[in-house]
Amino acid sequence: MRGSLYLLIPLLAVGCSNPTPPADSTTSDSAAAAAAPAVPTTNTAPESATVDAIAIDPLYGAVAIGSESPAAMLNRYMLDLLNQNKARSDAAWTYAPADPRHADDAVLRLLPDVRNLRLDSDVALPRDDAQPPRLLEVPVKIRAVTASGTFRYHGWYRVQPSADGRAWQIQSASLQPTLD
Repeated sequence: MRGSLYLLIPLLAVGCSNPTPPADSTTSDSAAAAAAPAVPTTNTAPESATVDAIAIDPLYGAVAIGSESPAAMLNRYMLDLLNQNKARSDAAWTYAPADPRHADDAVLRLLPDVRNLRLDSDVALPRDDAQPPRLLEVPVKIRAVTASGTFRYHGWYRVQPSADGRAWQIQSASLQPTLD
């Protein structure tokens, strides 16, 4: 995906430039100006235009502009689970489970001796009719490597905006084991 964004930046620079028309073609200065490449007159960098276009995605409009995407939040959550940082992993939930055995993703929380966790997420799907949607379902595939083997799960995490609207938080999850 980053590769496509890097290809998009030069296209934005070329497409957004507005060359000034030559004033008089009889002078040598104006002929040289017409032959020179046009330089945009604004100070807006193409990178910031791309970032603004990404930040205003209507699917993620329920939280503050520039906040972490649901997929990035889930990746951070998996890192906290891997590092056994209970305080930070519980903070990712709207209502943290009091007992890890009763969590929606208890299969991950209770895996012993986890060495590696990998989360692959798909595009979030809106699960309500609000505009922008306030409940998103993020389909996931998870691979957990432990001392006793590799475990794979598929399912989803549902996320909603935090109370202050600055970030996404996990509302619920459903994970099922996947057989190889």
